[in-house]
Amino acid sequence: MQEIQRVAIVGAGAMGGMYAAHFAEAGFEVVFVASGERAARLRDGLTVNGTPLLADVVDAESPGDATAADLMIFAVKDQHLNEAIREAEVIVGSQTIVLSVMNGLDSEERIAHGLACTLDRRRVLLCIALAMDAEREGRDIRFRQAGKLVFGHPRNDEPDEVVTAVQRALTRAQLAWETPADMRHELWWKFMVNVGMNQTSAVLRAPYGALQPDGDPRSLMSALIDEVVLVAAAEGVPMTEADVERWHRVLANQPAEGWTSMAQDVLAGRPTEVETFAGRMVALGEKHGIPVPYNQAMLWILRSTTPH
Repeated sequence: MQEIQRVAIVGAGAMGGMYAAHFAEAGFEVVFVASGERAARLRDGLTVNGTPLLADVVDAESPGDATAADLMIFAVKDQHLNEAIREAEVIVGSQTIVLSVMNGLDSEERIAHGLACTLDRRRVLLCIALAMDAEREGRDIRFRQAGKLVFGHPRNDEPDEVVTAVQRALTRAQLAWETPADMRHELWWKFMVNVGMNQTSAVLRAPYGALQPDGDPRSLMSALIDEVVLVAAAEGVPMTEADVERWHRVLANQPAEGWTSMAQDVLAGRPTEVETFAGRMVALGEKHGIPVPYNQAMLWILRSTTPH
């Protein structure tokens, strides 16, 4: 398989900019995909940790003869995914590999369905982003730690050439990665973390440090996590106490003054991913006859107090 050289980023928020900077600094050809006014703003440039980001911009409304990407990373919020897929079509080829660093359980399926006319499903890999800490304000992006990308096919007992090509590219970009044997379990583990941590931090307007010690915020997070464990089992993905303890270890190493993306959205008056988290949990609870009162409360509160 040809080595990955051209990397397209769909979504120029904190995460998208952080990953773009890593690839650009390693000598990859990096492009953002946007359209219209957003594309024009991106051409004004971004800075990442104070350094100008060297990346081109492809305007989906007038792409010209844009070359297909070898690797495409989706880094948008759930409510923007359909538009992002339409924009991405102008720079996707049959050999493009796709990673989604989005939250939730089904962005990969939606991307694969949206790009099915061009792309084989096995080139859309499952992916989660862990322990990153990035924020964007205006044209400036700052991050303390890039975290780790965990990715692969649902099963990876013997990673294939698609997976190994991404592994080599991430290593070259100095981005930590892992390819577990059971990627579906990892996807649910991250969903469990997001449902507990992101929603608690958002509804309390609290940084990581508020949830690290014992106390009411941590208890609320744990109650939300317990509901995910029950629903995951019903979906055929057993989660254990070891999974919960693993999250506690990750949380303990997060910067106390750092903020989840969902808390940042609440503080900035932006729409949140509550439908992706609590909304999905309520629907799955109804599907399996499992009460999820804490997630129902999150849905009511955040729907009522944040923009849609």
